[in-house]
Amino acid sequence: MNEIFKDKTHIKKIFAIAIPIIVQQLSHQMQVWVDRAMLGYINPEFFSAVGNSLVPYFAVTSTILAICSGTTILIAQSIGAKDFELSRKYAECSFAGNYIFPLIAFFFFFFGSGWMFKIMGVQSPILEYATSYIKITSYNLLIVAIAATCSSILQGIGLTRIIMVTGIVTNVLNILFDWILIYGKFGLPAMNIEGAALATLISNFAALPFLFIYVIKRKKIPFKIKVRNIFKLDFNLYRNVFKMGVPSGGEYALWSLGNLFVVSFLNRIDIMAAGIYTLLFSIKGLAVILYAGFAHAGLTLAGQKTGENEHKQAISIVFKCLFFALIVCSVVTTIFCVFPKNILGLFTSDISLVNFAYPFLIFVTLIMFPQAVNIVIGYGIRGTGDTRWMFYSQIFGTVLVVTLSYILIFIFNLGLWGVFITSLADETIRGIINMLRFRKGRQFFFLRPYEAGKINTE
Repeated sequence: MNEIFKDKTHIKKIFAIAIPIIVQQLSHQMQVWVDRAMLGYINPEFFSAVGNSLVPYFAVTSTILAICSGTTILIAQSIGAKDFELSRKYAECSFAGNYIFPLIAFFFFFFGSGWMFKIMGVQSPILEYATSYIKITSYNLLIVAIAATCSSILQGIGLTRIIMVTGIVTNVLNILFDWILIYGKFGLPAMNIEGAALATLISNFAALPFLFIYVIKRKKIPFKIKVRNIFKLDFNLYRNVFKMGVPSGGEYALWSLGNLFVVSFLNRIDIMAAGIYTLLFSIKGLAVILYAGFAHAGLTLAGQKTGENEHKQAISIVFKCLFFALIVCSVVTTIFCVFPKNILGLFTSDISLVNFAYPFLIFVTLIMFPQAVNIVIGYGIRGTGDTRWMFYSQIFGTVLVVTLSYILIFIFNLGLWGVFITSLADETIRGIINMLRFRKGRQFFFLRPYEAGKINTE
């Protein structure tokens, strides 16, 4: 314990980065909760439709954010090495490069969502509701890369407060427009599920300029971004961002692919099973949000210390971040176990659904601790420049999740219990492996990471 609090300078830096990210991500998650709560009270089928929609949508947006983490890592390492000119170039080329995948994803969701939901096993009328919802939501992909790149630049520098402010503004606008558009206020027609999607779209578009202008104009940023350069793709430079970010993007894509298989399994059991599953994992996501800021702080500071060639300090900082994350998990676990029905009652008025789901929510608390280890240590590994390792470990995780969940659901007839038992096994096994990898170094396993500091910048 004394070792954790010995270096108070690092602790201050950790909290300065972590707290704004926690608030921003909590605000973002609240957008989802407000949508689901308002729609769930109108029609339980809307509840399930949003649940099915958010699985593939968050799969894509998480992949986009993961790819953009290449920007964060390289800027953090460049700043640690005091190379501000290289930091500027990475920031500029990332705007154009990071936009490619979201543009492709937009066309896929807009034109192929109905086909995708059928593959997932979604049935009418939820199929039509989900398709309508995600077609509107897909327009967010036209701006998500810009927002994610701005956030990645700021996080690499260590300036995260404006990210928090933008998240709060977005959430306030979303709640306001949800109320107006879902229920039909001020003479507007009640748009129900389409209103929820449109409210999110409007609030995201309205808040983006604040973040972009800050990145371009703020004097605290140690380099000056030239606006004319953000429209140019310097591929020779961006390929470094691409090489660093794509394994992280692939990792999230694989995790999401496994989740899509699980949802498709549940849709074969009961049309509401997928909705319950996504709700419970959304609630569990609260714990992740409350400690994810410490994971991001670990990535940023580990990257900067790697740039300074201070590898022991990088490891020490990440374990401090893990300590705080586990404290958060302990507090959230206590709340979930004491008030499970009250928490579920915030999202649905269906008493039978609450009574069915609350034992699963209590079980979910067991998953939080190994998941915290997996996430925080994983971010630390990425911060040192090794993004391939986490991609390889996720290949194993996805195969495990799909195979074991299928066996437990359909062969042992465990239903939802099979899914949550599988998740506990996956997080525990990979958490142990990644902990060993981070403590022992790359020689412990046969996979070799990217060497920090040996990145082609010509």
